[in-house]
Amino acid sequence: MDPVWLLLLLPLAATSGWFVAAYERSSRRPKAQVPDTFFKGLNCLLNDQPDEALKIFLDAVELDSDTVEMHMALGNMFRQRGEVDRATRIHENLVSRTDIDNEFRSQALFELAQDYFRAGLYDRAENLLQELRKIKEFMARADRLLLQIYDQEREWEKAIEVSVELNRYSESDYAHTISHLYCEVAESNIRSGNYPEAESNIALAFKYDQKCIRAVLQSGRLAAMRGNHTNAIAIWRSLEYLAPDYLGEVVSHIANSYKVLGDNVSLRQFLESAIEKNADSKIIDTLVELTREERGDEAGRVQLLELVRKHPTLEGVLQVIASDGRAAGTSGQEKDYRLLAGLISRVVETGRQYNCRNCGFQSNSLHWQCPGCKAWGAMQRSRLPKIKEAQQGLG
Repeated sequence: MDPVWLLLLLPLAATSGWFVAAYERSSRRPKAQVPDTFFKGLNCLLNDQPDEALKIFLDAVELDSDTVEMHMALGNMFRQRGEVDRATRIHENLVSRTDIDNEFRSQALFELAQDYFRAGLYDRAENLLQELRKIKEFMARADRLLLQIYDQEREWEKAIEVSVELNRYSESDYAHTISHLYCEVAESNIRSGNYPEAESNIALAFKYDQKCIRAVLQSGRLAAMRGNHTNAIAIWRSLEYLAPDYLGEVVSHIANSYKVLGDNVSLRQFLESAIEKNADSKIIDTLVELTREERGDEAGRVQLLELVRKHPTLEGVLQVIASDGRAAGTSGQEKDYRLLAGLISRVVETGRQYNCRNCGFQSNSLHWQCPGCKAWGAMQRSRLPKIKEAQQGLG
């Protein structure tokens, strides 16, 4: 049999297994029997007649605990296959029934909320979940799905409210998530020019995570935007000890603030210290550019070569080649430099990525929330490995 058909039949096989198990359970209880209509419905499913099967299941007159579970299983199967309309019809039918107990009705409501969420009907899903939050057994599941909805709709205040509740009674720690949500609100405040409110939300972010890197970056930006560059530099430089891997993200801001203060000496001292902690190409670029401004192109080129010898990476080699290419001027050798630079650049751009430590998602830019698994603060920059061969070639 074609493997593709085997994959298509797997969900049906799983559902049929559920039916058989439920039937066996019911056969041990004299009063519980699976109606023949369910087997007719199953036969339609196996014969690729989902609409006919759906009609049979929805027309079932009597429901008990076993047959309700069968409905649930069928609805879940349709949703997992992407047939949300069919799943919704089944769960809406269960919710409207008067012959099932409250526990099953609540479960059907939660399944229906998941159908609405999958279909993008967030308002409908939210209304059902707000009702389910009042039921202890469904509170955590309802809050987690609500958090996904508010995250999707970027309703950060509501997301904070739900996250704080989850953090209060859930076994999982939501403090890191709450901190980033406050940072999202602060970012909106900064864009709208409401700096006092931004400052308050950044303080709340630190309340839940004292080492929140994003809050450090925002706090420094806020100080610089208010003209307090000395304070901004002090805030950003705390990353040297708190999270040196993020220094490359703020080096341009720090350099700008030092230049506003007219303090190139302190800027150079910072850059030389930062490179020892994180030989990020952005930090190296900034230091070499500072040297070029103060001492000329040749001095910048010599310093770049020294730095690449000490911290040999593909990025560094690319910088040296680009520098040598500029020095070659219009000679034919310049074309060779450009060709080599282009080849290495492709490798560098492929490697200069951010990875999610939770799911492995890769990106060429920093996301505070992973686009893959939606985890907050899980993206980290992948450093290119040092190249021993480069040190020999540049010697």
